[in-house]
Formats: sequence, C-alpha cells, structure tokens
Amino acid sequence: MNLSMLSGIIMFFVSIIYFIFTLLLPNASVGQYPMEPKIFPLALSILMFLFSIGLIIRDYMEIRKRNSTSQKQDKIQKDKYLKKILLISALAIVYALLFNRVGYIISTILFLEGVLFVFNGWSKWKINTLIAIVFSIVVYIIFAKLLNVYLPMIPFLEI
Repeated sequence: MNLSMLSGIIMFFVSIIYFIFTLLLPNASVGQYPMEPKIFPLALSILMFLFSIGLIIRDYMEIRKRNSTSQKQDKIQKDKYLKKILLISALAIVYALLFNRVGYIISTILFLEGVLFVFNGWSKWKINTLIAIVFSIVVYIIFAKLLNVYLPMIPFLEI
C-alpha cells in the first residue's frame, strides 16, 4: 500500500464521518428551505466520498499493474530517486552555508543551477542557467527593492 492509497482510505472514512455530522446540523429556523445550511456540507462530503473511492480504485489498479512488472526495475527507480533526494539535500546545505557569505543572488543562482541540473541534466544547461539567473535577480529586486526585505547583498558589488 502506498501513501496515495492510504490517503484515499483515510479520506473515505473522513467523508463518511463528515456526512454523518452534516446530517446532525440543525435545520435553518429562518428562510425558505430548512435544509439550506446543510446543502454545501452534504455536497462536499459526497464529493470527498466519490474522489476517495476514485483514488482507491486508481491506486488499486496501479498496484495490480505494478505487481506484474519487475521488482528489480522498482529498486533501480527507488535508488535513482534516493540519489536525487540526497544530492538536492546536499545542495540545500551548501546553499545555506553560502547564503550570508556570497549573498542571495550568487548563492541562489548556484543552488538553482544545481537543482535544475539534477532534474534536467547537462543537455539543457543554457536554459537552466537562464532560469537560475533571471529568477534570482527578479526575486531579489522584488524583495529587497520593492518590499524592503533584507537579503544578503553581493559582497563585492553591494547591490
């Protein structure tokens, strides 16, 4: 069972409990329809119920399909994701260490460049670099200049 199926099962029971408590709400004492305060919560509980059933069915079919595939491929895929998670965690630690020393813009460019490299690879280095530079500068201008939020400056330029 994966996290998605577990959340579907939990939401299934939450929707039933929500439906029961909605029925226990008092009827309106004024207005044309006494059930009026219950309409939106009832609709919400029914939608939650239907979506949770859909999520459970989708994940059940996915698990059935996955069981027919090779377990070895799943392990390789998990190892690949674990390497990405560890690499991005290391990049975040380096980013935190560099943030005050080299300033917001340079440290953010380096961090974004590293993260985009992890996901896009070397083949898209030009667009990765462009995104990292533009994002860092735009966010710096918004925060430092427009919102007056202090961000560490580039030490040698004092921007």
